[in-house]
Amino acid sequence: MLTFSVDEQMRFFGFDTRDQLDYKLERIRNGLANTSIDYVIFDLIEKESNIVIGSCGFHKWIKDHNRSEIGYEIFPRYQNQGYMTEALVSVIHYGFDLMGLNRIEALVSPDNAASIAVITKNGFSQEGVLRGHYKIDDKYEDSVIYSLLRTDINQQ
Repeated sequence: MLTFSVDEQMRFFGFDTRDQLDYKLERIRNGLANTSIDYVIFDLIEKESNIVIGSCGFHKWIKDHNRSEIGYEIFPRYQNQGYMTEALVSVIHYGFDLMGLNRIEALVSPDNAASIAVITKNGFSQEGVLRGHYKIDDKYEDSVIYSLLRTDINQQ
């Protein structure tokens, strides 16, 4: 059960206005409605409270090449408690074992130390920087690309 207020959802996504939140939610709804299985997203539910505290999963699943991009988000009050590091273990295995992925990619802001720590703890290797990759508030920002291959898991 999702119990977060609109204000908490806006803080979660980093939005200043309700219009930004509505736009994001509409994009999610449209994306899910316009694709058959492009997304595989899991809610993260805290055991003690049984509430949704974030999500983790795959998007941009390119089936012909057995690869997908992993993405995740967690409400601020649950960050830095190991939830996402723990969740990624299961989600990564789901990707390799049930989706048949060979490669999982993660694109992270170079300023997001917490996210970088989470994916490197899970065995991802940095490949490079995609310059000017995202446009946020009329400013282009870089992304660091990380990857994890099926063979990387077998070597651990």
